[in-house]
Amino acid sequence: MRVLVIGGTQFFGKQTVERLLARGDQVTIFSRGRRRPPFWDRITHIAGDRSDHRRFVELLRGHSFQVVIDNIAYQGEDVEAAVDAFRGHIEHYLLTSSAAVYPDLAPPVSFRPIPEAEANLTLRGDGAYAEGKRACEQVLHAHQPFPFTILRPPIVLGAEDPTRRGWFWIQRIADGGPVLTPQRYPAVVWRMVYSGDIAETFLRAGRNPAAFGKTYNVAMDEIITLEDFVRLIASILDRPDPLVSVPASLLAREAPWYAPTLDRQFILDTTKIKQDLEFVSTPLQRWLEETVGWHLAHDLGPSKGYERRAEEIALARRLRPADA
Repeated sequence: MRVLVIGGTQFFGKQTVERLLARGDQVTIFSRGRRRPPFWDRITHIAGDRSDHRRFVELLRGHSFQVVIDNIAYQGEDVEAAVDAFRGHIEHYLLTSSAAVYPDLAPPVSFRPIPEAEANLTLRGDGAYAEGKRACEQVLHAHQPFPFTILRPPIVLGAEDPTRRGWFWIQRIADGGPVLTPQRYPAVVWRMVYSGDIAETFLRAGRNPAAFGKTYNVAMDEIITLEDFVRLIASILDRPDPLVSVPASLLAREAPWYAPTLDRQFILDTTKIKQDLEFVSTPLQRWLEETVGWHLAHDLGPSKGYERRAEEIALARRLRPADA
């Protein structure tokens, strides 16, 4: 299969390319070329800047790719350029959108999984990233019958994660000190997604008639709390339970500089992707062990806010319940 990956040089884009090559596909990458993964001599590279829409169309119009995987569309104009470049020349366009298209879940929080149909693509006022992803999706719907599929992942974790979201927790748990988490009522629960599962989904979806014109949530099976996540990492590292859960309002007052990651409610309904694409989630324990191992094996430097780790530890010891 002839596949173009827009992006494709880091994290799940890179992992997607690795799987495509292992399957025997002919892969072309469109990127600025600043990163050159080990597979570079096995792909064709088209150098360009995605934000230069006119040049993007000039470089890519006329190529006869069968599948295009677009990981770096962040505004409607990005997708307009893709439609302009690829209409009539490709069989299938796959867009990485985001669970950010769903509105923030203010109290009272629902614990019901969110199906794809509940996204309001006209919603505004909750940030440029969310609005941009909604605009990307709207462009595709406006240009039907352009052959597309949209994937909506929540927070993505795995090896080679450039955001270092997971490293925030892994580094703190690995150092053996107590770890502060914001306690909310009701508890914040969520589904993440493993980067390898997104990569696998692209392979399953490409040129699959069941996916044409559809949008899918893609997430792990397990529904967990932040406390569950911290304790699972501690067990992987063979550390004692480090958790010091503090009411969120108190934590914000005592340590306004402390900004933990993975603290947003997200339970995506994955019924549709399982039915249409036979999606199978990698067990959390398995991929988190791999993820923790990769992070510890690489010199990632201090995570977000780690320069104030001593203050975190002192605060955690002061606020830890007496019977803990």
